[in-house]
Amino acid sequence: MTFTDRLDQAQVAVLDSLAPGGILCVESIARSAQLTLWRTRGAVSKLTSRGLIVGRHRGGRGMWQIADRGRRTLAARGRYYR
Repeated sequence: MTFTDRLDQAQVAVLDSLAPGGILCVESIARSAQLTLWRTRGAVSKLTSRGLIVGRHRGGRGMWQIADRGRRTLAARGRYYR
């Protein structure tokens, strides 16, 4: 991961919210991470494109879950961004 690939605070907050497990919608992630929906959606988009979280569809809603790569990234690098 290069300097330009660093996680921002919103991305770390989203990973932290998803780390305990489960599948959450964007609204639940925003509430848990104490972020606006706008910042949450941006962070989810970036994390998805990097393969750190994965999307699922349930009942016509987009739901998100942390990927193994996201857990490893949070464990290895997330502490520097908190």
